[in-house]
Parts: sequence; structure tokens; C-alpha cells
Amino acid sequence: QYRILSQLEELFEKMPLSDVTFNIRGRKFGAHKAILAMGSPVFAAMFTHPTKELLSGEVEVEDVDPDVFREVLRYMYTGSPQSTAIDVMAPGLLAAAEKYLLDELKTRCETHLIRKMSAKNCLDLLTLTTNHPAEHLKKFAIEYFRLYPSEVMKSNEWKKMKEGNPALLCDLQQIVFTAPTV
Repeated sequence: QYRILSQLEELFEKMPLSDVTFNIRGRKFGAHKAILAMGSPVFAAMFTHPTKELLSGEVEVEDVDPDVFREVLRYMYTGSPQSTAIDVMAPGLLAAAEKYLLDELKTRCETHLIRKMSAKNCLDLLTLTTNHPAEHLKKFAIEYFRLYPSEVMKSNEWKKMKEGNPALLCDLQQIVFTAPTV
């Protein structure tokens, strides 16, 4: 089993015989359609139906950071993103996992973000869940806000949101104070 994982890691790093190229905001990444299709229903649909991506062998992606996409590819080849990647990129990885229907990666990101929840990032994480459904993270962020409202409201994120996006802040408050208790 170690040998297979080692070979998949090498396949990811070197991408010999890749048959699709991803253009992520100007950065190009080679990959193998079969591996991606096995790991993601989104890629399976893209590469098994007559789409422009299938016909051209090139996929344009504008809504994912290139470094995040590289870690998504690493995950799809090896079953795990780089150990430091989740620390640095968890919100972006969660969004990409949601986009490509990578449930295990999404769960890992949610778990990591829950462990790192603080008054400083509670609002940002709650906002993330409004754009990318992550029910466990959302419930935890709501409960965190309810338990530590004064700390959350003293945070820089609160001040920034109050000044820059008061409508979103009102929406988040409504979510927090009207959601059923856990």
C-alpha cells in the first residue's frame, strides 16, 4: 500500500502523461482525467460528457486560488493535502471541496476550522458558511457567537463588518439569534 501511495505522490508531482490542463488564473496544472473523475462527480460529469473541456483538454477555473487548486489536486491523487495547507488554506479548500463535491476534504476542513474557532475569526467563518454550506461549521460558529458575544463584538472583524457591510452583519445576527440551539 505504501508503494502505491508513493507512486501516486510521484504521479502528482511529475504529472507524466497528463491528459488535461487546468488554467487557474494564468497558472497551468496538468492532471489525469481518470484520477479526477474517480474522485469527483463534478469532474466525472465534465470528462464523460461532450463538454468543451473534454474536447479541448483544457479547463479554465477563475474562482479558485491557484495554490488552493494545487492542494485539491494533491488531495485527489494522494488522499491528503499537504500538512501545512489546511492550516493556511482551510477556507479556500472548503470552498473548492464544496465546488467539486469532495466530501471528505470538506469535512476535514470543517473540523480544522472548528478547532481553530476564535472570537477573531468567528464572523469570517460564519460568513463562509453562508456562501459554502458547511452545516457543522455553521452550527459551531453560531454556538460560539452565542457563548462569547462580547468577545466576538470586540473583534476587528466585527468592526470591519459593521463599517463595511452592515447588512451582512444584520443577516449574521439574525442567523445567530434565531437558529435553534444545539
